[in-house]
Amino acid sequence: MNTGRQMHQNIKQIGFVLFLLASSIFVIWGLIYFVSSVLGAFTIYMLLRTPNNMLQAKSWPKLASTSFLLAMTFIVLFAAGSFLFTTIYGEIKGFDPQIVRDNISNVHDFILNKTGYNIFSKDMAEKAVQSGSKVLPNLFSMTGSIVSNSMMLILVLFFMLQQSSQMEATIEDNLPLSKASISLLKKETKNMIVSNAIGIPLIMIGQSLFAGLGFWIFGVPNAITWSILVGIAGLIPIVGTGLIWLPLSLNLIYNGELWPGLGLMLYGVLIITNVDNVLRMFFLSKYADVHPLVTVFGIILGMNLFGFWGIIFGPLMISGLILLFKIYKSEFPNN
Repeated sequence: MNTGRQMHQNIKQIGFVLFLLASSIFVIWGLIYFVSSVLGAFTIYMLLRTPNNMLQAKSWPKLASTSFLLAMTFIVLFAAGSFLFTTIYGEIKGFDPQIVRDNISNVHDFILNKTGYNIFSKDMAEKAVQSGSKVLPNLFSMTGSIVSNSMMLILVLFFMLQQSSQMEATIEDNLPLSKASISLLKKETKNMIVSNAIGIPLIMIGQSLFAGLGFWIFGVPNAITWSILVGIAGLIPIVGTGLIWLPLSLNLIYNGELWPGLGLMLYGVLIITNVDNVLRMFFLSKYADVHPLVTVFGIILGMNLFGFWGIIFGPLMISGLILLFKIYKSEFPNN
């Protein structure tokens, strides 16, 4: 009799869980446009959690500490957006894709004449240029989406900071995990967010700055545009930045500028390529050192799901999945 009641209770529980799951999927699907806002708010919340607690420990009222941190967040987002659409957009707007075609064609002809090897067809190069030329315009066409999501992000972040204690207590009470696993989850989540949300942009900016300096020193035209492309290509491990600076070096040599071309090639090997390794060693190793493949596949996943914001949230999703496997192993060590 008890067995029958227990089975009936289990069936009811499973049915209710399935209903909750279906309802959650329905709600998330209906608000899919703003999922990136919630993820962004949670990411920034984890970064501001400690400063928020410190301000309140110094007798700051909740509203005052929340307002101050929100103001700082808005200033940073606005400054980054303004820089993006004034300096970078102005440079890219006048960039002629034909320059890329000419560089690739020159490199192709140079290698073919010197070695006799046809490393790629010109049709392949043309298709690559056409695909690449769509990336940056697509990013800028997302302006409306970025602005609206940023406003929603600020709103969600306000309530997260204002009700941080209640929110964390509610989450901890409803997680089916032991206290040790919850503690591990909080620690690893913070490290993971710092590593991805700060580390990835830091690496992109670092590679762009050093590449731009090298391009300026060795007289590469459109140095700012090429340095931006280096930052994007640098997300591909090992060979990423070389996809930009190596053809530029060979193009300089092809056009009769032997020493600038060799100098840029040496600069690329010694400096640009190693910026990623140095930043990872001095910054990311202090937190959760993200494997480069997690970054690559995470960005592919994130861009498909969230567009521009996927550069940050995609790697976070894959890192989060890896973390869940770690917690599962901690919760069920005998299985």
